[in-house]
Amino acid sequence: MKDIIHRPCLLTISKTLMKITQSTFGLFNEYVLQNPSTKEAVHILPELGGIIHQLVLKTETGLHKIINCGNTPEELLSSLLSYPSTHLFPWGNRVKSGQYEFEGTSYQLPLNEVGLQNALHGFVYTSPFKVYETTESETEAVLTLEYLYKGGYVGYPFPFQLLIKHTLNAKGLTLSYTINNIGSGNLPVSLGWHPYFSIEGETKNDWTVSFPSTHQYLLDHQMCPVDRTPKHYAEGFNLDGQILDVVFAVEKQEIVEVILKSNKQDLSIKVWQQAGEQQFNYSVVYTPPTGDRIAIEPMTAPTNALNSKENLLVISAGESYTVECGVTVF
Repeated sequence: MKDIIHRPCLLTISKTLMKITQSTFGLFNEYVLQNPSTKEAVHILPELGGIIHQLVLKTETGLHKIINCGNTPEELLSSLLSYPSTHLFPWGNRVKSGQYEFEGTSYQLPLNEVGLQNALHGFVYTSPFKVYETTESETEAVLTLEYLYKGGYVGYPFPFQLLIKHTLNAKGLTLSYTINNIGSGNLPVSLGWHPYFSIEGETKNDWTVSFPSTHQYLLDHQMCPVDRTPKHYAEGFNLDGQILDVVFAVEKQEIVEVILKSNKQDLSIKVWQQAGEQQFNYSVVYTPPTGDRIAIEPMTAPTNALNSKENLLVISAGESYTVECGVTVF
């Protein structure tokens, strides 16, 4: 009788990959980074300035759609004048009267903020980006977009390549910005992200915001800084009745966190930003008239930095600059 050989049974466990799917949203191609296990998702429109038009993240209490620029293409397009979830580059916020001087040459930008006669938020916010790279793995989904600029915009003759890497993983959403100077001279830039956050069924009157600010900027009639005053909000303040459109300097440290907390339920939104030397050293807090959203905007420089030169990034020819920010919920 032959000996019976017992072989171990090998059980194959199928692991769920994070996914990137592509569909259409109105006239635009839409890329969705998804976690099939948690149903978390990031909806991105590369052809419309790389707008993140929806962001859904999960806590122990369930899924929360904390960015929603419109459930339909019509809703999204009607909201574009408020720059929802756009990337602000090659300057963030305003250039006063659209005029600035750099290295001895004066420039005039088009005035797209007609009421205040300023150049506002750069020019990539609705420009088409290209999909540069995608990665799917068990732990993350990554989509990198590219905007290649050769210098043709009136008043800004400085070529660059802008890469925006979106990563969805267990920690939430991370945005990594890389700016490459592809020109022959210096590149003056500032950078920002302009997301509006909301909590379903609530308004700003139900929220508290806290962050390690150091100063608040005082603005003139064109909403450009003329001075600043010490202001510390690490302990937070209630947004009930507040009307804000304010630029803050934040503490210079490895990571700064802006926390938006619901006073009605166990939910907080954390907007984090790298805040070391010449990183996201500023934050804009804006409450739109609708009262049901709040913009929390990581910025590398205050408003009008092309003129004040405060924290203005000047990238040498052939050099690169990278900075990160992100969002999570708890």
